[in-house]
Amino acid sequence: DDQDGTLCYGDERQALTDYTKFFNNPSMSDVKLRVGDITYHAHKMVLIRSSDVFDRMLSGEWSDSARKVELIEPYECIEVFPRFLKFLYGCHVVLNRENTLPVLVLADKYNVADLRQVCIKHAVKQIIPKLQLKEVFHVWFQYATKCYHKALIGACVQSLAGRMDDIMSSDEWEQEWTNLDQEQLVEFLCSSDLRIKDEFELFRAVERWLNATGHPERRENLEVRLKVLLQHIRFPMMAPEQLCEVEMSKLVHQFPHLFVTLLLQAYKFHCLPLTGRAANKDFRTSNYLLRNYTALGWNHRVVIRGFHELAKNCELTSRFQTRASAYPQTVWDWELKIFPKGATNFDEFRAVLQANLILDQCRPIEFYISLVDNDQILRAVAGRKNFTKSRYTADTELEKAVALSELNAPDSELLCGANVILQIMIRPVQ
Repeated sequence: DDQDGTLCYGDERQALTDYTKFFNNPSMSDVKLRVGDITYHAHKMVLIRSSDVFDRMLSGEWSDSARKVELIEPYECIEVFPRFLKFLYGCHVVLNRENTLPVLVLADKYNVADLRQVCIKHAVKQIIPKLQLKEVFHVWFQYATKCYHKALIGACVQSLAGRMDDIMSSDEWEQEWTNLDQEQLVEFLCSSDLRIKDEFELFRAVERWLNATGHPERRENLEVRLKVLLQHIRFPMMAPEQLCEVEMSKLVHQFPHLFVTLLLQAYKFHCLPLTGRAANKDFRTSNYLLRNYTALGWNHRVVIRGFHELAKNCELTSRFQTRASAYPQTVWDWELKIFPKGATNFDEFRAVLQANLILDQCRPIEFYISLVDNDQILRAVAGRKNFTKSRYTADTELEKAVALSELNAPDSELLCGANVILQIMIRPVQ
């Protein structure tokens, strides 16, 4: 309310519907747009209101002469131009797999922010998850990185992440991998969703990218280029023997000053017990986040999708294997039982580690479980447990570090998008 009365609104949807009747209508049209072989009757007020590009094109010294404007567009955009133009009048558009990208191209060219967001949201949810990976890579990922549409880049990387081992190493994807530009490569290196054998294989793939015979320019300013890429390699996630192999790399011999601190921190990480890692604030950055490694190791990553949609009392189980301390080498089977919104007898976010086979011998271990986002470790707890035939579960006491009320907050800083991401590390102790 103000001193003149109460501000009241009419039917906004009806107002937009009324505007739509002026689409390509000669009535009161004051500008014609020629696109390909078709001429559209348009209205400067509508064009200028929606697009600063049209504003510059139709205002000022153009205003008297711009009765007819020819727009040069590629064939795909000519086909969808009526949909683009009609959106400016009615703020709605029908999108499908074939027309979304050319409509997005027009929205970018004319800087129509609303339509851009509509196209990106539709592509992320309805198109990219259903496409063949080659089309995701060659069409959507190329355009997204060219225009730096962050949400679109993220959707493409996530779609491709499950085949990352093949993309890095297989003959089928060799051309795609070696022809990535540096910014595109960094987008992959920043992702924790990559499904790869281990971090050492990723390092080797980056070496192959740098040494690709078809790109001799990458050896120019190699130090600057390498400095950018190395900050995204997670050396602490490599095994100590793999770190020793890294030290034998020609790149290390050529640029030791770029590697020394990174390798020292990685060795320090491995030297500490898990309780020491959890307490050390230096070990909270993205270099200490797990990816989806497939090689048998001592860790596991869990993504709980759509946290706010989960029902109270639901129980989620993630099964995984680690190496064992026995010789000859065998595996240990585990279950991580997660109660994201409590259970009938408690209202806490809990995670319980369970040895899911009857144990013939004791398993004394230490564990380190943390809640993370894309950039850092947010909360963490560590502890020890001797698993036996009669005592085969351990409450990680994660609830002491992660309050359910914090997770339930509408804009919770503990969520990564709509998801909760956990990572657990296990190590045998004597």
